[in-house]
Amino acid sequence: MGRESDHARQLFGSWRETIAPIFDVRPLAGDWDAGFHAELDRHHLNTALVGQVATSAQHYERSESLIGAVGVDHLLIQRYEAGHTTLDLGGKEVHAGPGDVLIFDLSRPVRSHATDMRAVSLVLPRSLLALDAVSLDRVHGTVLSGASPLGSLAGDHLRSLLKAAPTLEPTATPDIAKASAQLLSACLSPALMRDSEAPATLTASVAIICRFIDRRIGDPALDARMLCSAFGLSRSALYRLFAPIGGVSDYIRQRRLARARLALNTSTRGRGGIGKIARQFGFSSDDAFSRAFKAQFGVTPRDVAHLRLSPSLEAGDGSLANWLRHLV
Repeated sequence: MGRESDHARQLFGSWRETIAPIFDVRPLAGDWDAGFHAELDRHHLNTALVGQVATSAQHYERSESLIGAVGVDHLLIQRYEAGHTTLDLGGKEVHAGPGDVLIFDLSRPVRSHATDMRAVSLVLPRSLLALDAVSLDRVHGTVLSGASPLGSLAGDHLRSLLKAAPTLEPTATPDIAKASAQLLSACLSPALMRDSEAPATLTASVAIICRFIDRRIGDPALDARMLCSAFGLSRSALYRLFAPIGGVSDYIRQRRLARARLALNTSTRGRGGIGKIARQFGFSSDDAFSRAFKAQFGVTPRDVAHLRLSPSLEAGDGSLANWLRHLV
């Protein structure tokens, strides 16, 4: 049994390195003699990744430091084919089982544990989702029941996409990824709106302003005054629109920091790179950028630059980390 145990440990070591850009993992049970298995099949669709994962029971964690090391602004959408998982979202438990579709926001921390499982997975940049800012803020940990019409539709699409992925023409994949994002947005929107106190007209207005913010995110003059002028709003009206997502100033800062984090993970190692990124995303000084970044993510920009060079996260061009960082 010792030889089987050693083999299981070797397999787990390889698996842990493969999945490191998304989750830090450890076995759910300590009995290595029971064996360990893990398989990951993935296909690049230019603006998305689709694949299938099957593993033994495990603990999964996506910590602030891991988010900083592989800063991606993407969503992970999984359709469970077999097995069950339980998420801990800051004390709130979320459960998913066979047929259910579960959404992870990879910019947010999470802990979970799963039984032996198999799932179809799709990774999409959040910019492809046709969801307003309020809904995107609530999407982390959302479960679409496989027994519901929209959950069934979303799950069937993920399975069809996985089946077709190996034979898709490269020129078709961007449009297919975009269409998939539109379909999944339509399936998610009713569930997210039920949880939101904001009326549909309000969230639609916020979505338009948020797109404007993302286009101007590097402009140091981007603030409430610019938005009021651009959209003909009073300050009080603008503040009411953004109150459900923490306020307009906080939203601008969070988007600047999220974009800066992505830039830190894809930039070269050139001297002065952190300061250049700080200025690129509207921060008045390196110190102000570092303080805001640490407050938001729990690590400094220099920590991220150091973590980015970890061998397990900097494999060759075909590594999962590289694929995630270069979704466009």
